[in-house]
Amino acid sequence: MSRNFQRQEPIRGSLGESLPGIDADLLMGSRSDRTRAAEQIRQACLDTGFFCIDNLLSRADAHRKLLAQMRHFFGLPDTDACKQAIDVTGKTNTYGWMPMFQEPAYQPGTIAHLESFDCGRPQRSGRDPNWTPISWPAMPGFQGAVRAVWEDLTTIGMATLMALAEAFELETNFFAERCNTQDLSTMRLLHYPAHTPSAAETANVGIAAHTDFECITLISQSAPGLELMDSHGDWYDAPADDARLVVILGDMFERWTNGACRATGHRVRTRGWQRYSIVLFFGVNDDVTVVPQDQFVAAGEAAKYAAITQREHSEARLREAGKNREALVGN
Repeated sequence: MSRNFQRQEPIRGSLGESLPGIDADLLMGSRSDRTRAAEQIRQACLDTGFFCIDNLLSRADAHRKLLAQMRHFFGLPDTDACKQAIDVTGKTNTYGWMPMFQEPAYQPGTIAHLESFDCGRPQRSGRDPNWTPISWPAMPGFQGAVRAVWEDLTTIGMATLMALAEAFELETNFFAERCNTQDLSTMRLLHYPAHTPSAAETANVGIAAHTDFECITLISQSAPGLELMDSHGDWYDAPADDARLVVILGDMFERWTNGACRATGHRVRTRGWQRYSIVLFFGVNDDVTVVPQDQFVAAGEAAKYAAITQREHSEARLREAGKNREALVGN
């Protein structure tokens, strides 16, 4: 499943305070509190297709520490041994540092102006055959800072998945228990350097318009740049605020709801300022086959989406995006 976004769709404005906000105290509070949050989330998903979680002051310290580590790491020259030792260019395992312009192209004729550090879940004790090794930079405190934010975002994300299930009248743990291994979840630390493209640089984007492959995605950004498409097909600037966490819906959520909720189109344009983003994707467990749920399929009608696993879907989308990049850069 992929969507044909137009390359030059204009931005309509900034969402600002109009972006639906869910109070973290409700989301992570009592059962009745979560029910109130679920009602707000349902309306947001149907009205806009995304929302924010507000008042996350408990994560501010961990978030600031990770941003400091990111500024240090991404500020190193690409030739620095710290980066070179974990360069994943051309490798099957992409858990490490991806240099500038190596990102797959989610739209034909684009090249992404970013570098990243990617990692998966922590290794579990004992035999852990589903764990993917991670190449960490040789920087004191980096791994610990990443894992502190991973744990914070995992807690928030699982609460969000439970509220989403209640919002759409599924069993409370429906989404959470299908995303709980985190074998196919990824955290991305993204660095978008300041760059104002010339009129001739039509291919150069921060990251091309696309939908995420997974169930949901949690995003924070240090400066404006992220743009979201609402349920009416209009593009808006997302807020850049440490106290707000953007939640967008992914392809697997769209499939489970048979398109009642669309995956959130999003993009980043190159801007004249530097920007960092922390992203956690909640992938569906490897042993789960995603099929539209019965309550979203009208009587007598066939489901809009065929059964598929997260891995099958992600690999197909990445192959397509890889071919787009190869067609432009030739390697």
